[in-house]
Amino acid sequence: MRFLRSLAVTVALLALGLAPDAHAKASRADLSRLVVVGDSLSAGFQNGSLLAEQQVHGYASLVAQQAGADLPLPEITYPGIPNVLTLVNPGPPPIIVEAAGASTGRVDPLVQPFDLAVPGARVADALATRPDLGFQDLTDLVLGLPGLFGGVSRSQVEWAEALQPTTILVWIGNVDALGAAIGGDAALLTPLADFEASYAELMRRLAATGATIVVGNIPDVTAIAFLTSAEDLAELVGAPLELIGPVLGIAAGDFVLPEAVATIATQGITGPLPPDQVLDATEVARIRQAVDDFNKVIEKQAKANGAAVVDVNRLLEVARRRGLVVGRQRLTTDFLGGLFSLDGIHPTNTGYAILANEFIGVLNDRFDAGIHEVDEQAVLATDPLVFQTASALTPRHERGHVHADKASELRWMYNH
Repeated sequence: MRFLRSLAVTVALLALGLAPDAHAKASRADLSRLVVVGDSLSAGFQNGSLLAEQQVHGYASLVAQQAGADLPLPEITYPGIPNVLTLVNPGPPPIIVEAAGASTGRVDPLVQPFDLAVPGARVADALATRPDLGFQDLTDLVLGLPGLFGGVSRSQVEWAEALQPTTILVWIGNVDALGAAIGGDAALLTPLADFEASYAELMRRLAATGATIVVGNIPDVTAIAFLTSAEDLAELVGAPLELIGPVLGIAAGDFVLPEAVATIATQGITGPLPPDQVLDATEVARIRQAVDDFNKVIEKQAKANGAAVVDVNRLLEVARRRGLVVGRQRLTTDFLGGLFSLDGIHPTNTGYAILANEFIGVLNDRFDAGIHEVDEQAVLATDPLVFQTASALTPRHERGHVHADKASELRWMYNH
């Protein structure tokens, strides 16, 4: 599947007279000590939760499985942290509930994780944020155990340096842009100068370990199912945007947050939406420009440090424009469209399998890793969030949206 998607992009480039950069293969990648640095997307976060049963489906875990490599995870007990969302009935309308109870934390606190990714981490956090004995957040649970038992407190990068990695997967920087998108405020973007300084230091230090490094770039964080476009909102309420837009204070090119959809569902179209429930077109443009700028930094630092880049940005853009085909099914970026889980931000099992194959492809192309791809069709066949019955034909406006309470919880995690 990855070959066909890559072939389509290559043909398009050739049609424009542009050929992809030719990279000579470096020495063969050794994944015997695979380490992962990143945020929730590298942690296997899904359905609004870090949960053992879901972590094993993350892209990094799949890469390790396909390579026959060991990648110890900081597995979290049921019902996860935060509590996982579950789909009771796909509807329409879908019935989605949050699991009851409270997690006791790590499944095995004595396991030293090699997947160091912390949900909510920005680039600066990967460098400097360390756990403490309070065990109040996921930083403590991911990075603090078992080290804190022996008085050792290290950041992601410090642990990566200490673990003597042979290969490092790095996908960090998403939250530096994503926090602004889901917060409805472009002012929450990490300043470019700060991002560049932190990313340069991160790459310099990881390269100094001598490990093979593969990095992911940042996708368009406004293309996620968490957000609803003004046009889709009009379709959802069954009225022209030209009619409801002036009342709600939105226009073409704007997006609304889950709270806005909930407000309309309970109060109707009664007046302008609160500013913090709208991401207007100007803010969208600022966020997209920041993503472009951040990706230029990533490309520059990857080149300077001998790392290869996985173009996640291109992958999501293809998915946004025309969907991604797995087997005979076209998956989309819509809510319950097959690519995003119930939180509208993190992938489904199938979405993670597609991402894993992108990383595997780069490992094979640049570092002669010889890793077999994940069988995407096999994953899709058992994916509880990819519907192969009448639910797959449900009109987009009847598929529901991210729960407002979970949206608020995730926003706190990304912007606290």
